[in-house]
Amino acid sequence: MRRVEGVAEGRRFLSNRRSPLDSELPESIRASILKNFGKELSAIDVAERIISDVKASGDAALSHVSEQIDGLALKFIEVSRSDIDGAAGQLEQVTLEALQLAASRIEAFQIKGRPESWYDDSTNLGERVTPIGRVGVYVPAGTAPLASTVLMTAIPAKVAGVDDLILCSPAPGGDLPHPAILAAAKIAGVDRVFKVGGAQAIAAMAYGTETIPAVDLICGPGNVFVTAAKKLVFGDVGLDGIFGPTETLVIADDTANAEFNAADLIAQAEHDILAMPVLITTSAKLADAVDAALETQLAERSRALVAREAIDSNGAAIVVSTPQEAVELANLMAPEHLCLTVRDDEQYLPGINSAGGIFIGEYSAEVLGDYVAGPSHVMPTSGTARFTSALSARTFLKHTPIVEIDSGKMIEIGRHAAELARLEGLDGHAEAAEIRLRELVGE
Repeated sequence: MRRVEGVAEGRRFLSNRRSPLDSELPESIRASILKNFGKELSAIDVAERIISDVKASGDAALSHVSEQIDGLALKFIEVSRSDIDGAAGQLEQVTLEALQLAASRIEAFQIKGRPESWYDDSTNLGERVTPIGRVGVYVPAGTAPLASTVLMTAIPAKVAGVDDLILCSPAPGGDLPHPAILAAAKIAGVDRVFKVGGAQAIAAMAYGTETIPAVDLICGPGNVFVTAAKKLVFGDVGLDGIFGPTETLVIADDTANAEFNAADLIAQAEHDILAMPVLITTSAKLADAVDAALETQLAERSRALVAREAIDSNGAAIVVSTPQEAVELANLMAPEHLCLTVRDDEQYLPGINSAGGIFIGEYSAEVLGDYVAGPSHVMPTSGTARFTSALSARTFLKHTPIVEIDSGKMIEIGRHAAELARLEGLDGHAEAAEIRLRELVGE
């Protein structure tokens, strides 16, 4: 793993990270774009064309794009209720038990954090908390069925009180999405499932087709074209976020278990060659031990080629002098996952203010967060943890202020509103207050 010495070099390394849509597309994808569209296009350009087609032609565009890009004939779009209900029977019992355990822990966590409406009788002010009407979940289906993502997105929405929850997930090489996807959808309370993927699924959920209803908010991860489509439809529909490749930052000191640290870095690096695995440590000796453990463990991993490229291209071991320097760099990176394996976490934790999720201690493995800990694994990437949070029930709730002013309070505060309105040159605003004051107290 690349070695970076000192906080200044660490800042330089972390500041070079690009946004998810700025990375150059792999040659194979560029060739596919040229073949399908007749010219070289960016991911945004491709998504824009697909969205335009879906808006214009609905289901017909979904079928055309699916066959053109994915080589899949879309014989039908909606998965039947009987197929959803029967999917669990196709899974091993141990798999079903794992899904059910994860679901129960996710639900319990989300219930604890769900905001409630409030009203203060002493001030006659309050806030109504109401769920979004219809939500669309997107779950990709590349090399493996991401059943956990169904749970991690749909259950928070249901806990929030969303009544109408749909799911789009492709069915590569088959007539139906993987049975684990469908079983997870049933467990999570998804209402309807559509076997559509890619930017076309995002377009369909944003604007609606003859079969797929338009939603109010779209959530879930996806490839660069899904990400581009989400960015383009934002404003017409709400989003959980714009997600880039996964990131893990491990902060460790000389007491940390190097084997554990290496395993956590590989666990995220194996997702994608663009993944970003970073170690920050106050111990050069620990950095050496993690390097050695990486080599040993990579030799045994089935996705070693992907993980190694991510580590070599985007990873680093940054050696700093103090916990304070480690915290400074952690906040600069604002990572999706932050694993804290140190002697005294209180030297670090109070200063950390930008991370998607924090995993404290040797046994709080980030992989537990991916599947069964409880919080959603849909977390902000690409530094967006500086201003946004992990997906939760709060993502699917609207907060509406309530103002109920009586005549006495109008007399008390109305003239101040009028004063500020006249300061801003808005005499119509001022009159809306003063006409009431005149009725109450005269000229």
